[in-house]
Order: sequence, then C-alpha cells, then structure tokens
Amino acid sequence: MDELGVRASFAVAAGTPYAARAAAEVYRAGGNAADAAVAAAAAVSVTEPLMSSIGGGGFATVRAPGGSCEVIDFYDCMPGKGLDPSAFGAGGKPETIRLKYGHGIDSTVGAASCAVPGALRGWELLQHRHGRLTLREALAPAARLAREGFRLCKTSGMWLEVAAELLKLTGETRKNFYNGDRPYLEGEFVRFPDLADTFDAVRELGADLFYRGELAQLISEYILARGGIITARDLAEYEAVVREPLTFRYRGRTVYTNGPPSAGGATLVQMLNVISAYDIPRLSQEEFVRILSGAMRLALHDRASAYVEADEIAEVAERLTSDEYARVQRQRIFGPAQTTHLSCMDAGGLAVSITQSMGYGSGITIPGTGIWMGNTLGEPELNPKGFHALKPGQRLVSSMSPTILITEEGDMVALGSPGASRIPTAILQVLINVFDRGMALKAAVEAPRFHAEGRLFAYEAGAPRLEPEGGIEYLAYEEPSMYFGGVNAVRRTPQGTFEAAADSRRSGGVDFG
Repeated sequence: MDELGVRASFAVAAGTPYAARAAAEVYRAGGNAADAAVAAAAAVSVTEPLMSSIGGGGFATVRAPGGSCEVIDFYDCMPGKGLDPSAFGAGGKPETIRLKYGHGIDSTVGAASCAVPGALRGWELLQHRHGRLTLREALAPAARLAREGFRLCKTSGMWLEVAAELLKLTGETRKNFYNGDRPYLEGEFVRFPDLADTFDAVRELGADLFYRGELAQLISEYILARGGIITARDLAEYEAVVREPLTFRYRGRTVYTNGPPSAGGATLVQMLNVISAYDIPRLSQEEFVRILSGAMRLALHDRASAYVEADEIAEVAERLTSDEYARVQRQRIFGPAQTTHLSCMDAGGLAVSITQSMGYGSGITIPGTGIWMGNTLGEPELNPKGFHALKPGQRLVSSMSPTILITEEGDMVALGSPGASRIPTAILQVLINVFDRGMALKAAVEAPRFHAEGRLFAYEAGAPRLEPEGGIEYLAYEEPSMYFGGVNAVRRTPQGTFEAAADSRRSGGVDFG
C-alpha cells in the first residue's frame, strides 16, 4: 500500500503493519498525527520486540500546524542516584554476549546494562503538547495486540534468532520469547499477556505508575537485586525534555532534526553540509560514491571521537556543522547499531517523526510485567567515556535522528531510521534520492544503499561502490539488508496528496486515513 499521491487526510509509515494500523485506528477515532504516533510507538513496542520497549526510550521531532518545530527527548539516562560509588562499573559485574549481526557485535547485557527508560514519559508529553486524545485511548491498540496476539514479522523473527543466547539470560525473558527450546519464528503466533496487563494498568493510572508507583518499585528492586543501578529516585526524577531542534538549510529547504545532547542529527547535518557544495545529478557514479563515502567516513569518525564529554556536546556540534568545517572536510575527501522508527503526518500540517530504541536488549524482563529492558549502558558507542562513566541523570549519546524537511513550496517529509551508526547515512541517502534525484518516496527508500565507516565499505547489490583500494575492507550484501537501516517516511506534497513508504529491509507497513 506504498502508493503515490494518495488523497487522504493522514499517512503513517511504521516498523510493522500492526503499528501502522494502530496509528490509523486512533486517527480515525478522532485523534491527530500526535495521537496516532503514540499509538504506533506503543504498538511497535509490542509487535517489534527487542527493537523497542516501554523499557527503552527515544526522540520525537514534531512540526506543529503553525510551523513551529521541537524535539521531545525521552531518551535513556544514566541511573544510580543515591548509590555508593562501589555500585558502579565493575561492581555491576556486567556480562558480554556476542551477537551474530553484521561483523559481529559484542554487547554488554544483564541488569547492570539497564539505563533509566523514558518511553512512557515521552509519549505522555507528546500527547499533552500536541494530541487530542488521552493516553488511555492511544495505548488501547497496543494493549489489545499484546493480549490477543499477532504473527511475528520477518524482521523480529530474524532478530530473535540472532539474540537467542541473550533471550536465555533469565527464565522470565525466556518465557516471553521462547517457543519450547527455541525463540519464536517468523509467522508464529505470539502473545504477551503480562505486557497487556501493564499497558492496561498504565491506561488507567497514567505514566506515574511506571515512574512513581508500584511498577517503579518493582523495576528498581528487581534491577538492584541483580547488580543493576536503577533506583526508585532515578525513576521518580526522570523527565522527558522539550528541546530546540537542530535546524539546517539544505539547497533552499529547511531541515529539522535531533540536536544535542544527541549526536545523530549533528552527524546527519555534517554530511549534508559537506555534500551541499556538489551538483549531485551531474556527478559521475565514481565521483558520487567517493564524495558520499568520504562524508560518511569523516562524520562518523567525528561522531565516535568528538562527542565524549556530555557538557560539551552542544559546542562540539556547532563547530562540526559549521560551513568552515565543511570546507575542511571536502578537502580531506579529495586530499592527501537496535532501534525502530515511525513517521506520521496529517492534513492539518502536524508531523511527528519518532525514533526509539532499547539498544540490543539486556536480557532482563521484569517479572509479571512483560517489560523487557534495554541495555543502552552496555553499548560502547552510546557511552564513549566507558561503562557506567556518566553522572547519574545525564543523557546517553545517541545516533537517533528523527528528521522533518520542509520546502518553501510546502513539500514536507518526515523520516528516520533505525540502524546505529547507519542511521544518519540511511537518512542522508533517502533525502538525496528525493530532493537531488527527484525520486518518488518509495523508490527513494528502496534504492540500494552503501555505508562507509573507518576502513569498512558496506554495500547492497546495485549500489554504487568504491573501486578497490588498499586499506578498505568490503562487505557485500547480495540482497537489501536491515544492516542499512529501515527508513519509514511520509510525505505531503504541495498538491496536498500523501506518500508513505515503509522500508522493505524491515517488516514495516503504511496506512492512510
């Protein structure tokens, strides 16, 4: 149903068809794009397990009908308020599991890897500021899916297989994700009755149940008893934060994306700034791939090395996204990680772009609740200073980059992607395909991609690639792969029609209202 020029009043692209239908259901019940986005975010946390959870967090970039834009930051933060210093670092006795994904991923798991999650606070704030309905109404489809069940999508089935060892970490987690002696497979029917009860309780009592009520006490006690550091105070003091978006002009178009303390949006802007000096349609394929791969490699090097001190991220982002720095990067080009995304837009001009994550999963499920916890403290790229090195209450660094682009003619695109360091490079290529190459949204999302980072050059069949050269390690994918993200995008054209595209690299879906 990824159609061109659909006459509708609403469009959504989300990580699973179930989530897209949940968004459309809530919109048709009287909601707007914000209500629908919350419905999709909750539903995808059920139907795309281990990609998203109410035990994780994320960001929402929102464009209001009047034209103002903001970012709602509900990302994970460092726990440990009130604990003795001996509880941090080695005191957590973290366990590492190697996941067979890409070149292999060493992921720190267990209770010590769990940060303070922000999903429910973020959804609550998004609806409070922009929605028409209540949290009770928006969470209803997710609760129903968890209770009545659904058939596991391809992407989730693949990821459960990759994470098979992780899912055996505790009996509670195994109970939720194993069917006998193996994880659930694509197409099998899955139910999460404990999670359904949790959603119903939150629908009745609000997000305070999770952060200040009985759920908060249960979460903290269970995590602390297993070497983690989430305290009741961490949960009680957690707040979603409204921030100014990082705003950038790209070839006469205004781009709004996720700014500091996240690094993902700044990385995207840094790459766009570098390539903005080139006439993309006139480049040869060799020139195009050299410029883009160079911009990727340099920006991702900066992402890994420059965004270390939390208090300095805004200053670093300002320097790395400047015109002067872009000129230096261009001279250098020619000189000597799990996540989900959804986008919603309505005819009133409200657009919401949400990326949310739980890392690669901690292997921890809170007993009796169905809440699977993330492991963002155990992901090195989110913690460049090291394990448990942040101060309690500080936000973790992220690559998530929910983005909205608007032209002077009224063309508006909301998009984003999962994929760790491949998030900004996936968004970059889709934007170039739409606005420099004139592709329809679906074609732009499905076009073969490549990714350059360090010595690695990864590419899908059909994508332009670098000519073989010394020092480059090539990683070829014969088919489209979720390694290169999963862009879900919606577009409202100047003519008032909608396009929606769910990336076939994952098991997404679209719907219209």
